[in-house]
This record gives sequence, C-alpha cells and structure tokens, in this order.
Amino acid sequence: MPFKIYRPDAGDIDPKYSLDSRFLYKNLEKFFSPGPVSAIFNTKSSQLLPVSVDAIDAKTGFKFKVEEPPKNGVYAFISDPCIFVAGLELGKLQFPMQGLRQLDNGLLACDIPKAVDLIQRREDFRTPAPPDRAFKALIFFSVGKEMIADIIDISDKGIQFDLRLGATELEVGTIWTNCSLERLQARTAKFDLIIRNVRPSLLEESRIRVGCELHLPTRLNLNEFASTRTAIQSSRVNHRINYWYQDASWC
Repeated sequence: MPFKIYRPDAGDIDPKYSLDSRFLYKNLEKFFSPGPVSAIFNTKSSQLLPVSVDAIDAKTGFKFKVEEPPKNGVYAFISDPCIFVAGLELGKLQFPMQGLRQLDNGLLACDIPKAVDLIQRREDFRTPAPPDRAFKALIFFSVGKEMIADIIDISDKGIQFDLRLGATELEVGTIWTNCSLERLQARTAKFDLIIRNVRPSLLEESRIRVGCELHLPTRLNLNEFASTRTAIQSSRVNHRINYWYQDASWC
C-alpha cells in the first residue's frame, strides 16, 4: 500500500522553523492526536520506513506502529542514525531520533526530541491573520480614495480581505496600486494587488471576502509578505501570537 511520506530537508535548517522548546511536548501532542502516516528516514541507507504515531507521552516518549515492515526487518533503522519526518497541514515536521528501540509488543519507540523543525515552503499556504486590531491593509482604489481593510489571511504572494458590501466596485482582474500593510506606525513598502476572486461572507450578509494576489511584486514586496506570513505562523505555533510583529521584518 503506497503512503504519502517524505524525506527530511538536508543540511542546516533555518532557525525560523524551529519550534519553541518551551512548548515542544504540547505541540507534538496536538500534531499527532491523531497524526498522518509519517516516516523514519535512515540517514545511512536513505530508506524510508512508514510509521504512524501510536502514542506520545512526556516521560516515555513516542511510540510508533510500523505500517509496512521492511523485508529485512527494522534492525537497520534501530542501529543507524534516523530522522523522523511527518507531512502535516502546517508543513513538514522533522527531528533527529534519539533512543530508537523496538518494544516487546512490536511497536517502535524513541525519546521526546529536544529540538524540532516545522518547515513550510508552500507559496500558496495561507495563515489566518492574528487577533491584532492594529494590523490592517491600506488599499488605494483611485487617486484620493482609500480604505482600511480587515485582513482575513495572508500567504507569501497573496492576501484575503473582509470588506463592507458596496464599499467599492469589485471585479476580478481589477488592479489596486500603492497598497500597504500597516501596524501602528510601521508600514510595508507599497505594492500592487490584483483581485482574483470575490465571494459573499459566510458570517454576515453585509460583508464580502476579496482574494487578491501581488501584481508584479518587487523583491522587497515578496520578502515582506513572506516575513509577515512566517512571523504569524511561527508565533501561533509557539503560543505567542500576540507578539507576532516582533519577527516581521518591517515592524
């Protein structure tokens, strides 16, 4: 039976992907209750062993059920250095395995890791905006006409707004120029947006959702959007969402 499992990212991982060590166990418990079929990657043979997390305990560590036993058994995985890799909705989670062993009941086990990376590189990955009333988007419809828009979510190259119905004429393909993100006195470089979709709000009849994509973005625009999305996502995972702006490059 084929499984959707992944190899780990090689080399040094950017520190921005490291989960806060203070909340490692709580995050791991949340990710794998239940979790997807994951993999144990043998760094010597480059083999992947499909496993699922059977249990996780702060004292005894992880317990894994082997989903597809290898022909030659699991000894090579136990004796060689291995990396655990899981494809989660939030990204690829991986950590070096310590104390990998086989239990009497056939399950595999390892210690709770001391460091974990959660790597997210999907350009279209959207993260919900933080509960921060000071975080807004400034949209310019035309000369002398602008609006402060509530942000629903943001990705590396796009953003979704919540607008009042009738606030302005909306048509897919319309380009808004010289827009910016702002928080208090901090503001990004100006960027252009093109409307990709418009749909009614599921919560209020008087509101609409507008999905936009960066139009001909500069390198700075791309960097600031990616920094914003990463800062929000990382702070949410690490239980410090109220301080997301501390890791955004433009704040």
